Amino acid sequence: MRAPVLFVSLLLCVACQQPPDHSAAAPACDPAVMKCAFTPPTAMGSDDSSGGASSGSDEETAAFSGSVLVFDDDYFDRGTTFSAKAKVTATGESGARVTGDYDGTTFQLADVLKSAGNWFLVTPDAGSGALPTLMPIDTRSSKADALSVGVANSVDVDSIFSFLNTERSTERAQIVLSLVDNSLRSVPGVTGTLTTEVTAYRAAGGWIGDNVTDSSGMIFFGNVQAGSALSKVTISLSGAVTARVDVTVMAGAVSLVSAVGSP
Repeated sequence: MRAPVLFVSLLLCVACQQPPDHSAAAPACDPAVMKCAFTPPTAMGSDDSSGGASSGSDEETAAFSGSVLVFDDDYFDRGTTFSAKAKVTATGESGARVTGDYDGTTFQLADVLKSAGNWFLVTPDAGSGALPTLMPIDTRSSKADALSVGVANSVDVDSIFSFLNTERSTERAQIVLSLVDNSLRSVPGVTGTLTTEVTAYRAAGGWIGDNVTDSSGMIFFGNVQAGSALSKVTISLSGAVTARVDVTVMAGAVSLVSAVGSP
């Protein structure tokens, strides 16, 4: 039987600060002076803020501020302060995008929609070595003055393609999916299906095609067809977990999603 796709029924855990068990938990720290842990936000099922219009007049918004981290490697779960400048956007009222500037230390966003999966987009300045990065944040429960979002290093993404003897297209989207259970332990034995140029699974410190998730629970979908505007694609999961995961994508950007699903 296919798992439910509603956020609540799948115990959505967005922006959790406890990392999956392939990465040791780190204490609270100041990313300006310490190496900090960052867990990619989670999302499974319906995407309620992919950038399209939302209905209803009871939408609640709030101001958010925080920092940007650049991930250290292709696990995309640890990073340090991103010192370059960037644009940070999120979904506001009626599906409109709100924008703020990141100055290398902090950013501020006004009128951010409170939702279970608000897709934040960080667009780093050219020449920074980082790629535009999308991730869903639960803005209903996240601390308004201590939000952390991340950017993927282009070297790490390109290294995945090198394992597969192909290259990243700047006109297509990339997706990194990490599958965890309700205790945030990585789930092995899962296959992901999406129409894309490349599908790969993390294995033995690298990435291989035609496999299932190993103890890392990670799947990579490379060169996914996407346009210059935000849009949604749906990944089908089978094997140890059967479910569908909705992911917001954009050409040239990397989408990072940690989905909660139990066998």
